[in-house]
Amino acid sequence: MSSKKLRNVYVAGKRTSMRLETAFWEGLEEIAQKESLTVGELCNRLSERVEAVDANNLSSAVRVYVLEYFRAATPKPQESCYTPLAIAAE
Repeated sequence: MSSKKLRNVYVAGKRTSMRLETAFWEGLEEIAQKESLTVGELCNRLSERVEAVDANNLSSAVRVYVLEYFRAATPKPQESCYTPLAIAAE
């Protein structure tokens, strides 16, 4: 089980705390680097999306965003390459 780390970030000029699992902090840092942002800048942008992603707090919005970001970056299997598990096991 991944433990949660509490870290402070600045959102709209105010310090706020978020408790996220290590994997989400790492994902957030990777995304910020790829997008040429600091983690704080990225969190500031995400704070505007809290309602848009149907989340009730910034930590939830971050989790949803990190998941969506990496899902979008993952190639989708092509139909011609896809073999259903039941057929592959025969």
